[in-house]
Amino acid sequence: MGKLGKVMRRVSLFCAATAIAATGQTFATLFSFDEVDGAAPNDALVQGTDGNFYGTTYQGGDLSCDAPNGCGTVFKITPAGILTTLHRFESSDGANPYAALVLGTDGKFYGTTLRGGVGGFGTVFKITAQGMLKNPAQL
Repeated sequence: MGKLGKVMRRVSLFCAATAIAATGQTFATLFSFDEVDGAAPNDALVQGTDGNFYGTTYQGGDLSCDAPNGCGTVFKITPAGILTTLHRFESSDGANPYAALVLGTDGKFYGTTLRGGVGGFGTVFKITAQGMLKNPAQL
């Protein structure tokens, strides 16, 4: 058997072993949003230095804000599925976050909103793992 044949055989064995191992995986829903704690999570989660996952919802949260269906939230969820709403946007501090959070080297999370803020055209914000939000004027 030539060198190429040996490589192909190793790749085939690796793929077969991976496929066999993958069949034992299961799917579990960790949390279902109910609008008060957020609605329409729109992007990937980011893992914090504490091992929890952080994300945003486009809608939900403060349902009295001037955006239809709420202004959105920032949340934390444990690997066990316990969700904590860290912030409910109120339009003045931003509305409708649409992109994933980014974990900064300072340990804080950074994000953007599509709407809200002083001019109504969105904000850049940072938030701590404990939920302390700073608006652009405080950055």
